[in-house]
Amino acid sequence: MVAMSALLLSLSCRVSQAQNKNVSDNERTPAYEIGGQIFSFGGQDLGFGWGAGGRFSYNLNNHISLDSEVNFFLPDEGPAYATQGLFGIKAGKRTRYVGIFAKARPGFQTNLVVNDSDKTRFALDVGGVAEFYPNRHVVLRFDAGDVIIPFGNSVIGQGLFAQRLGTTHNFQYSLGVGVRF
Repeated sequence: MVAMSALLLSLSCRVSQAQNKNVSDNERTPAYEIGGQIFSFGGQDLGFGWGAGGRFSYNLNNHISLDSEVNFFLPDEGPAYATQGLFGIKAGKRTRYVGIFAKARPGFQTNLVVNDSDKTRFALDVGGVAEFYPNRHVVLRFDAGDVIIPFGNSVIGQGLFAQRLGTTHNFQYSLGVGVRF
């Protein structure tokens, strides 16, 4: 009985040693990413816009990241006329040189005219992300997603252009570059 217990104990130690893998600093995914992007936003109901913004991500591991982004819609000239903030999760598969992810990020979008006044509305961005890592500290990123903005029964626009939109679906894509550390 004692011999059998000793044998089982020694085998379990060998199995646990085989499961411990030392990951060097060069193989470990950097925890933080910060960068910028340009984007295009378009939908049948809300029209089209473009702009630039910034991004911050915290990589929990190789598969899951906390992802945040703030975008500023830019007119042809003058200051930004709307702001979008999205904060959520990015999950998928990452290798040494590429990553493919799904994203779900709730947030807000400002400066939407609702019942003759500017309003901030809830927004939900769902879609995909493709990343390329030319080296350990640089990320090139492409995002594509559906920015869902629920308006409910509110009247959008003014005068003859006023309408009830319900929930809008707006295609948004962005190209960005960032630093990982």
